[in-house]
Amino acid sequence: MTITVKMRGTCGELAQGFFHGEPILITCPIENFSTVTISDEFSGVEGLGEKSLTMLNKVLKIFGAEDFKFGVRLNSELPRGKGMASSSADLAAIAQAVAFSLGKKFSPAELGRLCTQIEPTDGIFYSGVVAMNPLTGQLIKKIRAQEKFLIAVFDYGGEVDTLALNRRSDFEFPALDDEINFALTEKSALANQKILPKRGLEEFMNFAKKIGAVTVNVAHSGTVAGIFFHADDLRVKEKISAVEKNFALPKFLTLTRLAL
Repeated sequence: MTITVKMRGTCGELAQGFFHGEPILITCPIENFSTVTISDEFSGVEGLGEKSLTMLNKVLKIFGAEDFKFGVRLNSELPRGKGMASSSADLAAIAQAVAFSLGKKFSPAELGRLCTQIEPTDGIFYSGVVAMNPLTGQLIKKIRAQEKFLIAVFDYGGEVDTLALNRRSDFEFPALDDEINFALTEKSALANQKILPKRGLEEFMNFAKKIGAVTVNVAHSGTVAGIFFHADDLRVKEKISAVEKNFALPKFLTLTRLAL
């Protein structure tokens, strides 16, 4: 028996803050993954960090499977500490893979509750772009993206400890008073400069618009920013090169797609 579960990462968030007093995060899922394989063809645990091991033991306890004898392997395309939902993807993939191996299945809402018992989460276990509560994992609203987008992911460098950032006494995302939608992206990115500033972000955003980008988003508790291009834009690589020539930071990380 071999079971493989993949969970998407993110390019930060489209928006994050409070809506009518409730914490809210609008997800930015991408086609980069954390992958968990459970098999009887190998043994032991490979690639799991402290949080993932906590989730593994939690799920085994839920199902009364402490005598679990399968091997568990985690591989991830998502760099740590960048705001690309590496931990959320790992945790959700571990939970669902273990459930599948035992003939069970978690719903997205159940995965959300499990993940938030360990840390605040991105809503990568929901399909497409959604608004969700990062502290409870609860779905608030599905967001309909009007078209497909390519996302050029750029990195400002370093790593951010999400848990430490959330414990800061001065840490509070802004209120989002507009309708919950994709259009909040740039407003939310600029508002987040008061919390986790990214040097030269406004210049970066203005340049992206100048070369024909649709919008720019950021990781609200990470180091990455994403430039959105129309999926049929044939000059994307040329435009990425133009950004690289004009900005020492952030540095180009990868080209991916918004997962709908």
